[in-house]
Amino acid sequence: MIRTLYSRLALTLFVILCVVGVILLQLVGHASMQYEQEVAQKLNRELAAHIVAEQPLIQDSAVNQSALDGLFHQLMVINPSIELYLLDRNGKILAYSAPEGKVKRRQVALKPITQFIEGNSRYPLKGDDPRNLYGRKVFSAAPVETAEGLQGYLYIVLGGEQYDNVAQMIGHSYILDTTLFMLSIALITALLGGLLVFSRLTRRLRALADAMRQYAEGGGNQGLWSGFARKQQAGDEIDLLAQQFNEMATRINAQIDELKRMDGQRREMVANVSHDLRTPLTTMRGYLETLLLKNTELQPEEQRRYLETALSHSKRLGKLVEELFELARLDSCEAVVYAEAFSMSELVQDVTQKFELRAQQKKIRLRADLKPDIPPVYGDIAMMQRVLENLLENSLRYTPEGGNIDINVDVDSGRVVVQVSDTGKGIQEEDVDRIFERYYQPDSQRQSDESAGLGLAIVKRILELHGSMIRVRSKRNHGTTFSFRMACMDS
Repeated sequence: MIRTLYSRLALTLFVILCVVGVILLQLVGHASMQYEQEVAQKLNRELAAHIVAEQPLIQDSAVNQSALDGLFHQLMVINPSIELYLLDRNGKILAYSAPEGKVKRRQVALKPITQFIEGNSRYPLKGDDPRNLYGRKVFSAAPVETAEGLQGYLYIVLGGEQYDNVAQMIGHSYILDTTLFMLSIALITALLGGLLVFSRLTRRLRALADAMRQYAEGGGNQGLWSGFARKQQAGDEIDLLAQQFNEMATRINAQIDELKRMDGQRREMVANVSHDLRTPLTTMRGYLETLLLKNTELQPEEQRRYLETALSHSKRLGKLVEELFELARLDSCEAVVYAEAFSMSELVQDVTQKFELRAQQKKIRLRADLKPDIPPVYGDIAMMQRVLENLLENSLRYTPEGGNIDINVDVDSGRVVVQVSDTGKGIQEEDVDRIFERYYQPDSQRQSDESAGLGLAIVKRILELHGSMIRVRSKRNHGTTFSFRMACMDS
């Protein structure tokens, strides 16, 4: 029953209203009593002074008993709720109007009496109740003076024992019952209003919880998730939570789609690698079996050709395995960049000289355009050499005879820019965004030579480790340009 947020809020509100109701009832009762006592004390403030002025209560330093008896009788007839006490100068009770055995005190504290007479205190001002050892009540007091000076005090308790009995009876009267009834109606109305407000406040929270449950039950399937309505303007915490949930769900869905895409690429990669491994192995096995079976029948030239073919496929197989291991190492924690300062121009010149012979054999013009005063860069020189070699091998592979390959090194906005351009057949538009994916290889670029199809993926990963990225521009049958940037040492 109390497992939901709404039920807990409702229970909390009910308990709070009950506590508030009890506190209000106590406060109302206390305030009403204080008000009655203040009114009674203010109305009867001069009562003791009038009585003392009318009748001599002490004569010849003795109590005027006859005057007291007449006074007690009159007051009992007029107002039986008050009690009169005649005190000496020290507060000791000399005479009183209460029945015998009712008075428990023999002396009354004078401090409240003197404060009352001086008139410098707030009402209601309470003094000792002679009928109760621990009670205090409102009073009226006046000094009793004669020619000899101060003789004592007239101390009138305005709410005596009879008054307490009557007040207790009134406590169960219609007025109090009406007050309790109205207070109950107010608390019940506040409870119902609070429940209605809580219901409206938690409605959006319940809708968000339903959206989360539907999303969880859908297992990330967008077709099973209706989502939560977004607001154009900023709202409260619930709207913020809904917005964060929507963003989180969108990211999770994107990640799930990416995982599915990567899984598809992995399956495609496994199929491609299996094909690339199986082809050279099958060819090598065929040629070696032929040599073994027809060793005496083959001419030395044929035997050499078979061995050269088997060796070529063996090299291609070794290169494929080497690139697979290299890519795996770059993806793992073992890939450590041994950064140092080096000249990109000198590195480009060295790599270009390494490929000049191959370019001449394919009748391709290989040129390096190196701008003067190129500042040094900071990185792993061996890895960057691997990047340049892979880019040049890629350009040599797809550039026909009579084509051109240009390598440019320049400085732009404090960064060294390296470009490798060729006049090859280019890349199809639908493949441009995917050629750097580590397990993607367009069918149009699958070759039967020593290429393993992982060179560009290795290039991208090495540049990522250096905080850079590879860019490509290509036009079909016009050529391709690869470029990357590296920060200069002085930038």
